[in-house]
Amino acid sequence: MDEPATLHAGIELDAICLPALGREAVGGETIATQSDASDHSLFVNSIFKKMVAQDSFLSFSRQISNVNKILTMKYSSANDIADVILKDMALTSKVLKLVNSSFYRHFSTKGISTISEAMIILGTDEIRLAAASLKIYEMMSGLANAQILRDKALKGFQRSIMARQIALEGGYKDSDALQISAMIYDLGEYLVALFAPDKYIRIEVAMDEGQLSRLEASKSILGLSYSDLGRLVALKLHLPETVVNAMRPVTNFDVKGEGIGEGNRHRYACAFTMEMCDIPMENDQELSLEKVRSIAVRYKGILNINMSKALELVKTSRDKMVKHAALLNIDPDKSRRAERSSGVKNMNSLNAGLKQIKENLDGQLSIHEIFTNIVKILFTSFYFTQACISIKRKETQSMDARFAKGETSPEFLKGFSFKLENSLDVFNRAVLKKSDIIVRDIHKEKHKKKIPSWYMDRFGKKDRLSGFAVFPVFVDQKIISMIYVDWDANVHTMNQKTIDYIRVFRELVVKTFTLHGR
Repeated sequence: MDEPATLHAGIELDAICLPALGREAVGGETIATQSDASDHSLFVNSIFKKMVAQDSFLSFSRQISNVNKILTMKYSSANDIADVILKDMALTSKVLKLVNSSFYRHFSTKGISTISEAMIILGTDEIRLAAASLKIYEMMSGLANAQILRDKALKGFQRSIMARQIALEGGYKDSDALQISAMIYDLGEYLVALFAPDKYIRIEVAMDEGQLSRLEASKSILGLSYSDLGRLVALKLHLPETVVNAMRPVTNFDVKGEGIGEGNRHRYACAFTMEMCDIPMENDQELSLEKVRSIAVRYKGILNINMSKALELVKTSRDKMVKHAALLNIDPDKSRRAERSSGVKNMNSLNAGLKQIKENLDGQLSIHEIFTNIVKILFTSFYFTQACISIKRKETQSMDARFAKGETSPEFLKGFSFKLENSLDVFNRAVLKKSDIIVRDIHKEKHKKKIPSWYMDRFGKKDRLSGFAVFPVFVDQKIISMIYVDWDANVHTMNQKTIDYIRVFRELVVKTFTLHGR
């Protein structure tokens, strides 16, 4: 920061311009994305009341002032900064452990025993920012009483590490503000998961069922986006304006890096770290290369980060996060195990099956063998009660089950068939809209008009059937097949990782049709 940021002293909810929070301006373009403030004021007020009522969050609010002191002391003396850090003994201990860890050890072979010595060796800015980052992570993880919140705090820490590297290598100004902004970029989502878990679940369902973005889904349920809520709270906590501004989302990618100001460059950098750190681990430390490639392409002209650099940033940030695990009293491997097992019953079966299919797509296996293997892998690797691949029959213009694996496969192969027509039922809608459909509870009132009677009569009365999902398969823009799975919600409920895996299998189905069609 060129100057210490002015604190937002005395800001109250009714003094903040809520509609303005939802607007994005890049290169003179202003995009309205915010609904009327009256639509969501009650929810925002309820969040603030819960914050005030929770002792741990009050402690968070009080300690943020110490973080602000650390962040805004760029031109203060080393002694002044050291005094602020030393007032918190636990923080002092963590900073010293950090600077003596393998990450910094090349700076001093003898070890660093005091904050002042650390500043002399590493520089006041490095220690000031390390203290602020550790403090915010400590506060966020301290509030996390559920695995989802701990995972969010962990991802926030990873984003901060990645943002720091981007800032240093890109010559960014206010790199400290960028790192903090990246860490709390999803503060609004974190607060909803903490204080309104029912709404958080509804938003996740809306994203899955309606194919909505995170911004659209949160606005549809809350009346304001996660980002708007996060920035409101950041203002309330008197965080610097540069930090709050960098938390604003981006939607316009048709710009060049040299055409945007430093503040907007921070916004794109934060959004980039958010997308990159949300990429799930496919198998141990293997990354989803296609997702990395897609993100890198969108941001390349803005941040000058190509595919190779994007991969390096993700791997480096994860490695550093693991190295700091003992220091921060966290277990990244636990989060990975939870992520890997989330919705996956047998990871070894899944990986082996995917490998076999990919290796034999060149014609060594017939279509019948490949599709039989796919439904078998889906059934044995996930918690589904039924997995099926249906094929379009040209003569009757119907979608008929042809390959199935499950508890009642013979019955399912006989009964699962429907006419392809201009209908609003859930199966034809998936085809007409070219979208995946997830029905989490077939007995809910809102789904009754969308699920055709033939399906409910034949399968809907099963005791163990709670929900199902359909994934249409198109080849050259023509519907040709469909993947279907169903489950018992007492054992499993569909999540994003499972959806991503099924989409991988759909790609294999498309490739099979394409290769064998030739």
